Amino acid sequence: MTGRELALRREVMLAFAATGDPPAVADQPALRALAERHVVVLDDAAVPPRILMAHPFAGHREGARVDAPGRSWWGNCAWDALGIVAALGLQEATIHADGLTLAVRDGEVDAGGGALFHVAVPARRWWEDIADT
Repeated sequence: MTGRELALRREVMLAFAATGDPPAVADQPALRALAERHVVVLDDAAVPPRILMAHPFAGHREGARVDAPGRSWWGNCAWDALGIVAALGLQEATIHADGLTLAVRDGEVDAGGGALFHVAVPARRWWEDIADT
């Protein structure tokens, strides 16, 4: 990865962390390079293309939501939501995903009686349709 691409990756992650949304990116060649490396997923229907995902963050309001005091972030699924909690070092948060609510208290996940995480698609096939995996 070039220095320009690394700087853009950092900018993207910091924007998601600070606002819950991806930044607008003027450097389209660097953005495309990040997409080719699976760092981001682009919404090519937008002009110019915008960031749809930068795992664990999602630039859309579907999937999972992480709520912390006064803040919210989105991920594609509960697994990504747990990644957001970890990436941001959240000690207190609530995750809402697919009818499931998980509480994070003192940095520990309380599944309220248990939860099972199941991935139906083998990892080697995730990028075939990463938005649906």
